[in-house]
Amino acid sequence: MDTFFGQKFGKSLVVKGRPGAGKTTFALGYLEGVLKEVPVCYLSSRFSDDSLFQPFPWLKDVSIRNMSNGNHGETVNVSKESLQKLERMIEEGQISSSINKGLILNISDLLPEIRSMYEFVDRNYGNSPLIVIDSMEALSEKYDMSSLTLFSVIHSDLVERSGANLIIILEAKENQKLEYFSDGVVSMDYFVESDFLVRKAVVEKLRGVSLGSTPVYLYTLKDGTFLPFKQNLVIYPEKRIQYRIDRGQEEFEVPLDTSDLPRLTPTGTKSVPLGSVIMFHRKDNSNVVNDVVNLVKNNLIREAISEGRGVIDATSSSYETSRILVNVMDPETMKHYITAEKSKRANSFVINLEGKSIVEDFPNDVIDFFMSSSSRPNLYFFSTDFLMFTYGQNFFGDLVNLINGIRPTGATIIIADDEYYGKISHYSNLSIHFKEVSGYAVVNSAPRISYAAIPEYDNSQWPDVKLFEIV
Repeated sequence: MDTFFGQKFGKSLVVKGRPGAGKTTFALGYLEGVLKEVPVCYLSSRFSDDSLFQPFPWLKDVSIRNMSNGNHGETVNVSKESLQKLERMIEEGQISSSINKGLILNISDLLPEIRSMYEFVDRNYGNSPLIVIDSMEALSEKYDMSSLTLFSVIHSDLVERSGANLIIILEAKENQKLEYFSDGVVSMDYFVESDFLVRKAVVEKLRGVSLGSTPVYLYTLKDGTFLPFKQNLVIYPEKRIQYRIDRGQEEFEVPLDTSDLPRLTPTGTKSVPLGSVIMFHRKDNSNVVNDVVNLVKNNLIREAISEGRGVIDATSSSYETSRILVNVMDPETMKHYITAEKSKRANSFVINLEGKSIVEDFPNDVIDFFMSSSSRPNLYFFSTDFLMFTYGQNFFGDLVNLINGIRPTGATIIIADDEYYGKISHYSNLSIHFKEVSGYAVVNSAPRISYAAIPEYDNSQWPDVKLFEIV
């Protein structure tokens, strides 16, 4: 948006979408962001703007209604060529309008909002003033004139000839002719996906600006503000990071205060009771979902081994996790991280699996041996794709028996693909659902709250998952 409106010549942007999509919130949010840099004004078709003054108190000073004091002088700099042409066409009956009384017209007096816009641009000529019209349909209905006609006049005089920038809000889902003549189009909409609200904005065009390959943004209107979500990649650092937490161990609680996970627990606490079983339900196996699930997993493992607590990782991503952690963690902490694989490789940090039975491969004495130098509570990670590959499709009974045996020593996290989740979900204390929507990972655990899961980076460039509620 900044690049678009920062170009040498004036630009017009159409923001379209059905009522409730957040078009006004989006436009006013952008106005607020540039308020100190360029002159701005807001033309509202509402009977009153009072409902907007609380979330946007500065709006009082830039509203067309409040800016006009009744003293209207001649405009000097701004072009009125198209406005005068419209006046002649109405006088001659070429355009039907409710303002046509069959008399000689001074259209500037009969269209007070239009007159105020022209005066605003004239006062701020050369400073790239920005105008928001909310909405074009309401303004055109007020004067019984087509929205395309009004837009053409304003665009020709104020944008093309006078260098102003313009944001037009449309209530219609589309107006092909008007959108064709505008310089940019942003489409906003909302829909229900798996019983949860999703808001999506699509940048359809911005002349002079490269949109990239994915001009789609999920967003939220939480707290009455427009917040688009970034599409950050998950990239791990490859240098050693100092990371150690000194925490007093809670014998009957397992810490989970990483990756915003406390927001997904039933009580919002930073820990779960000893013996808890948590399901990471992958509703689909897209790259973005896998990246976010693995990032949450890697952060939990990183925190646990930094505290000297034990971790057993029997998932399909254990090799990748091991490679990442070796690059960034102190070698002394890595002794607390144990992986499992179906091999005969001799390694003091790898449990060799026979692949016949989960219970036989993870007996208590084996677990105690590998966790002997670590503190409790432990974390145990399993993924259904790994278990299916290692033991076949009938691993459920043995997995439940194993979980019952290790419950007293920590918490179990099962990464469950959709085809297996329904068969084992009733064993979990907490289920967290991950799904891709328009290139984003959307997460929920409670029935009525969903979040966009966005990777963000700390000062050491280590990624973590931040959750943003979608409302």
